[in-house]
Amino acid sequence: MNMIRHTVLFLAAVGLLAACASRPDDPVRTYDFGLGPAAQPVQLSVHVSEVESPEWLDRPEMLYRLAYRDPRALEPYSLSRWAGTPASMLTLRLRQALGNVGVRSADCVLAVDLEEFSQVFDTERSSRVVLHLHAGLRQSAEGRKTQSKTLRLERPAPSPNAAGGAAAFSELADELTAQLRDWVVQSAYCGNRP
Repeated sequence: MNMIRHTVLFLAAVGLLAACASRPDDPVRTYDFGLGPAAQPVQLSVHVSEVESPEWLDRPEMLYRLAYRDPRALEPYSLSRWAGTPASMLTLRLRQALGNVGVRSADCVLAVDLEEFSQVFDTERSSRVVLHLHAGLRQSAEGRKTQSKTLRLERPAPSPNAAGGAAAFSELADELTAQLRDWVVQSAYCGNRP
């Protein structure tokens, strides 16, 4: 009787261990900026170059800073990542919003250098997303006329986690494209095409 009891307990323990071992790990969640904004009726004669970024941003990890502890330290979320690098996702969003006429046929070229793209936690329960970049607009034909613009955009995250950061960055990407589109439209040498 005692032997049967030990055998049953042993089998139950083995079954429990097997169930734990076969349980999948928490899946990694992949984020992007969501569906792009509705197409604009006016097509601009602009070529959007690939967005450039520093080496430390040239990866799909979702990075955050704990400003209340050490604002210089960047950490990646362990179970969340971007669908691509921040630069590649911004390139796609800008091309969706502005069009992307080929270099030879465009009136101007938009070049963007990304400088900061991270979620900053000011406290354990509140965070914001930060996007800093430098944009340059030059005439395609001769490249002599140029304009430049520095943008430092921030937006509070709706929740202090990766999902909140992704949601805030999606809104920030739309705000960025709207600002750059207005800038290109106001340019004296980027033709608007109906």
